[in-house]
Amino acid sequence: MRKAFTKRLSEKLREIRKNKGLKQEELSELAGLDESYVGHLERGVYSPTAFVMWKISQALNVPVSELLDF
Repeated sequence: MRKAFTKRLSEKLREIRKNKGLKQEELSELAGLDESYVGHLERGVYSPTAFVMWKISQALNVPVSELLDF
């Protein structure tokens, strides 16, 4: 179940980032995260903490709930 959740979250994150016209590098800079970490999140290698989800939502200018809307 955790793996399925992480996969859906990673797909949603990638979808929102692309819809905003951002590259992984740009998102990582805006969120204050390492670019490789963002890549790992989008591939479902890592599952983000609540704080990381908040940082990403702020960088994407969307509520955290949008990241979880899948």
